[in-house]
Amino acid sequence: MITNMIAGFDAVRAQKDLENKLAVQIAGLIGLVLETAKSNVRHYPDVRNHLERHLFVLANDMINGEVTTDYWQAWLEQFGKGSLMADSQQNPGLTKYMSSDAWNRLRPSGSRVVVGRTMGNYKSIDGKVRYSGGGFAGVDLEELAARGDIDRKFGPTPPTYFLRVALQSNRNRILQGLGQVIDEFPYHRYFRQE
Repeated sequence: MITNMIAGFDAVRAQKDLENKLAVQIAGLIGLVLETAKSNVRHYPDVRNHLERHLFVLANDMINGEVTTDYWQAWLEQFGKGSLMADSQQNPGLTKYMSSDAWNRLRPSGSRVVVGRTMGNYKSIDGKVRYSGGGFAGVDLEELAARGDIDRKFGPTPPTYFLRVALQSNRNRILQGLGQVIDEFPYHRYFRQE
């Protein structure tokens, strides 16, 4: 015999508690993606020190977790450099970069090979103004770097897509973690009895 009747459901408290549990789970999952991203960095090790994680709750409607960086070398790590860099379909900023002051106009048309600059000041990809003596103007620096004639930093690097790979490789763990919170949440505790 049922002695206590259900009088309602405390949806406000249930929603708040569920959001809190999801936020804790998402914070842990962001940490997992962050550590995976750090382990995927191969060409520019300083990028690891500039990765950050953020958790946002947007108008009690959405919980958003991000792994971000504003460090300029992260772009090179993600999309590569020189002749090995990703094309504009994979690199959303390439077209803008190629039309900016940082792009070396001595590169052959349609080529992404790193070549020397003319003598004078130029704006580098990191935003700093630098000086070129012009001794290698128009010369393929990638070839010289490969032969060891100049510093290897002038050579190309392939894209690692370190952030994309970190997210994709943890996709199942993310879905399982979120599903677990939703499946195991004690909804029954929020029913009110008369």
